[in-house]
Amino acid sequence: MRRTELLTFLAEEIIARKVEERPLKVGIDGRCAAGKTMLADELGQVLGGRGFEVLRPSVDGFHHPRERRYQQGEYSAQGYYEDAYDYGSVASALQEPLSANTILLFEGIFVFRSQINTFWEYRILVDVDAATSLSRSLVRDTGLIGPADVVRRKFDQRYEPAWQIYVGSRDCGGCRDRQS
Repeated sequence: MRRTELLTFLAEEIIARKVEERPLKVGIDGRCAAGKTMLADELGQVLGGRGFEVLRPSVDGFHHPRERRYQQGEYSAQGYYEDAYDYGSVASALQEPLSANTILLFEGIFVFRSQINTFWEYRILVDVDAATSLSRSLVRDTGLIGPADVVRRKFDQRYEPAWQIYVGSRDCGGCRDRQS
């Protein structure tokens, strides 16, 4: 399926679930560097072109302070899974009123967690393998979070093992069939 066909398919699926008098909330989850942000941005353009107000928040706007995120160690997978994001604040933000014509496309890692999974009327899992995730992380994050060896070490010790913790847990509503 080509990208334009995929975007059209997803837009139609989302619109089919949209109740006229209510906003609709979509959760977009996937590994690090899976393409969640790019997909949400492109999908937002399609939906906006069809007359909807589109909001594009990300879980990355809800990081705990650095000292909390790294309290179990900078390379701790368990620490990333447990301490990276403030799900209480995410839940509070998702309860804010939205206009009836709004489609909210909320993307990020771990967004099908039980603390916030009930907010989504539609879920998209961007499924890429670990090798693709690593190669994209190296391109995106080298220089941003450190040299390539630091990016690779964080991926190998923190990010990918945290993803495996997530998909192996009961907490990943919607990921169960995608443990690659």
